[in-house]
Amino acid sequence: MLERKNAVTPFGISVKMKLLELNKTQNWLIEQAKKADNSIYIDSSVMNRVLTGQIKSGKVVDAVKSVLNIEEDTK
Repeated sequence: MLERKNAVTPFGISVKMKLLELNKTQNWLIEQAKKADNSIYIDSSVMNRVLTGQIKSGKVVDAVKSVLNIEEDTK
C-alpha cells in the first residue's frame, strides 16, 4: 500500500468531511473559493497544499473556511 508523502491534516480531514456532507467535490470548492475572493489564485495543487498543511493561513484558507462555514482550524 502506498503512503502519502504529505498526510492530510485534521483541518484537511474536516474540509473533506464537510464536502462529503454537502455531496460536493474539491473542484466545486475551488470554484466557490475563487468566487468568494477573486483576488486569490487557487487550483488543485494549492488545494492539496491546504489539505496537507503546507499552507496553513492566508486568503486561500480563509476562503475555504468561509465557503464551508468552518469556524476554526482543527490543527
